[in-house]
Amino acid sequence: MAKLRGGMEFQHGRPIHLPSPPKVLPAQPIRLTCSVRPEVAAGQPVEPGQVLAAPTDPALACTVCPVDGKIKQIDAWNDGRRYDVTIDPSGRTITTTLPTETPRTRTLENWYTALRRLGPWLDGPEHLSLIRQLAAAQHRRPDTLICIGLDTFPPYPDSSSLLLSFPDDTVLGTQILADVVGAENVIMLAPASAVVTGRVRSSCKNFRMPLAVVRNVYPSADPTMVAWLHTPGRRYLHRSANPVDQRVVLIRPWTAIRLARWFTQRELDLSRPMMLAWPEPGAPLTPTYALAGQPLASLHGTLGGSAAALAGRVVAGNPMTGRPIVTPPSDDQGLDPVVPADELLLSVLGTAAAHKPEPCIHCGWCAQVCPTQLQPIHLAELCHTTTTRHDAHLKRHLPWCIDCGLCSHVCPSNLPLAQTLRAAAQQLEITSPPEAAAK
Repeated sequence: MAKLRGGMEFQHGRPIHLPSPPKVLPAQPIRLTCSVRPEVAAGQPVEPGQVLAAPTDPALACTVCPVDGKIKQIDAWNDGRRYDVTIDPSGRTITTTLPTETPRTRTLENWYTALRRLGPWLDGPEHLSLIRQLAAAQHRRPDTLICIGLDTFPPYPDSSSLLLSFPDDTVLGTQILADVVGAENVIMLAPASAVVTGRVRSSCKNFRMPLAVVRNVYPSADPTMVAWLHTPGRRYLHRSANPVDQRVVLIRPWTAIRLARWFTQRELDLSRPMMLAWPEPGAPLTPTYALAGQPLASLHGTLGGSAAALAGRVVAGNPMTGRPIVTPPSDDQGLDPVVPADELLLSVLGTAAAHKPEPCIHCGWCAQVCPTQLQPIHLAELCHTTTTRHDAHLKRHLPWCIDCGLCSHVCPSNLPLAQTLRAAAQQLEITSPPEAAAK
């Protein structure tokens, strides 16, 4: 693989202070997605901490009920590979913490068992889930743990706002997890922002944890970039790779904060910070707290309506690589979008019509900005063919696409390059390169 280059410089947003998670929230219907058939039935009463679904795959976490209530309905979709469980709370408010003790000893087996039982632990893509990494760590011991406090899209300061608001908890949770997995190298990544590093530096000093202050250019927070630039020996991570394959554990601040608060307060936070990013230049994030599966409309009045009404207006994640908010197919077509379980950032996009694509002018900008030195336009052109030779070429190079979206962003012809490459990778079921030195 060729040496990774930096991304594109964007105007950085100003980090915001978040309050501590609330103890209660107004009651809302909760709709959770399970990867296996639920262990509950419609009409059954449930309570906080009760397991709704327990996958047999050790790399997948259980789905736990966050509220007192009753199962309203269970919908199967995606050919029975996904189940939506809708819960009606029994009261007018929802308690947002689960009283429970942390494991008494910091052994990997005990913490893995406890964390998997209290899942899911998602703070980003599923292949970076904490449970998936801990399951792999039982067979291949990591030597490095990195907390990625960099913003995934610098204009929207989601991670740096968490560092600013909870510096001690972020560092403590990172150190707890490092002790659990036995990582000798522990690194806190923070953006080169005086207001953030001033808070985090003191916390890192107390725990003797190295702090790496990074000039955060997009996509500096991508796992591939982090592994290459900040692990000993510059390690490679391809699309959908488990970081433990390269003996590294990657977490984001909210995971560390939850662990620390659980350790110190003997209560596990079930709510999560949700930050709304707006299309106006310089608009600050709107912070709130919510439960995964809570209706989007409860976060902000502008988010009401069906998935069809919000199509093209709201994405989970940043506006360049975020995913559209979708709902499973339903006979009544009445399901409203809910808070995602794997993102803390929602981007509310503008309503202006997108520019239509025009022919490629061969400017080369897409290749210049590609962090992994691909040729996006060449690969996109091959995606429209079906020859065996072209498929083999795509399978060799597409695993190194980190889906940052820079090629689409800079294209003067408005070609959907990133979207085309993403669709091709899904169609060809590309998850890893045929060999580590594929590029």
